Amino acid sequence: MRNKARSAVLSLALAATLAIPVVVSADSVQLNPADETTPPIVTPFAIGNTQPLTTVSSASSTAPASFSVPAGYGHGKFYFLNNGTSNLTVTMQHSSGLEYIAATVKPGAAYTWRSTADYPQGMRGGDYKISFHCSNGVNVKWSAFASNSATEANG
Repeated sequence: MRNKARSAVLSLALAATLAIPVVVSADSVQLNPADETTPPIVTPFAIGNTQPLTTVSSASSTAPASFSVPAGYGHGKFYFLNNGTSNLTVTMQHSSGLEYIAATVKPGAAYTWRSTADYPQGMRGGDYKISFHCSNGVNVKWSAFASNSATEANG
């Protein structure tokens, strides 16, 4: 009886030892404690490109940004936080002219766009232009990643 209990305990300990690194690598979350509005950034397993949380601010009503999606990594997740005082319009267009995002984000609100909702097969590879428009000047934080996994983009 004692050997069975010891064997069971050792089996559970071994299973936990093997499972913990998998769980940690699957949920590699980076938090910025200085900014409570910063979302957790989950690093995908197979990443094609990533844009860390970046602030774009401009006294003018328009500000540009860009992002590249490597071929085969068309499952994307884009996060936008409007830190301005009026509505922010976000558009994202592929170099072919195809518009992927056209959204309005209220002041203080966040918006997350996942390619899997509208493009389950993935986005086109290539260069994307992102435009931010806000009548009182642009103040936005944004981040993005492109992955080869639809599951990762939905995370």
